[in-house]
Amino acid sequence: MISEIHDINPKTWLKPFQRNDVFYLLKMGLFYHGLSLILMHAGSSLATSVISDYEIPQFPVSVSLALSSGLLEESVFFGIPYFLTGNPLVLLGTGIVWSAAHLFSFGVFSVETLAYGGFLLTIPHIFFSIRTWISKKGWFVILFHSTWNFVILISYCMLGWRQCSVFNDMSDILNVVMAISVGMILYLAYLNKKKHANRFLYLVPTVLIIFAMFLSYSNDLI
Repeated sequence: MISEIHDINPKTWLKPFQRNDVFYLLKMGLFYHGLSLILMHAGSSLATSVISDYEIPQFPVSVSLALSSGLLEESVFFGIPYFLTGNPLVLLGTGIVWSAAHLFSFGVFSVETLAYGGFLLTIPHIFFSIRTWISKKGWFVILFHSTWNFVILISYCMLGWRQCSVFNDMSDILNVVMAISVGMILYLAYLNKKKHANRFLYLVPTVLIIFAMFLSYSNDLI
C-alpha cells in the first residue's frame, strides 16, 4: 500500500512507478482513469451551465476506431518520442498536443461546440502513459488504452447513448491501416534501441501511412 500512496502523489507523476507488475499498473490505470471520468463529467456540466446553447459534441464511433486509436495515439504521442528521447518532459509536451487535439477532434471550432469534456478526460491519461512508458511497460498502456476505449464504447452502446458498429466508413479502415503502420515504426524504434535496425524497414509503414492519409484527404473532399 505504501507504493500506491507514493505513486498517487502528484509530485511523482513524471517519474516511473514504484512497481511495474501488471496488477499494479492496472490499479494505477484505474486510478488515473477514474480521475478522467470525474474531470470529463465536471467539465461538461460546467460548460453546459456557463456557455449558452452549449451541447456536448456527438461524434461517430466504431469498434475498429476504439481499438485502433490506442495503438495509433500511444505510438505517435508517447511511444516513438520515448524511444527517440527517453525524456519525460518531451512526452509531457507531446501528450499536451494529443490532449489539446481532443478539443477539436469533432471538426468543430467554435466556443459553443468545443469538446471540453473530451479534453479534460485525456489529461490524467497523459501522466499514466508517461509513467508506464518510462517504467518500460509501453505494451501495457497500449492494451489498456484500447481496452478502455472499447469498454467505454460498449457501455455507451448498451445504455443507448451510441450506435455500435464495427466500421462506420472508409476513414475507420484507414485509421486501422495507419495504426498498424505506426505500430510497426514503434517496434522498429524499440529494436533500434537494442541493436541497429535496417532503415529501409521504415519505408514500408511510412508509405502505407502516406497512402492512407492521401486516401483519407481525398475522401474528405468528395
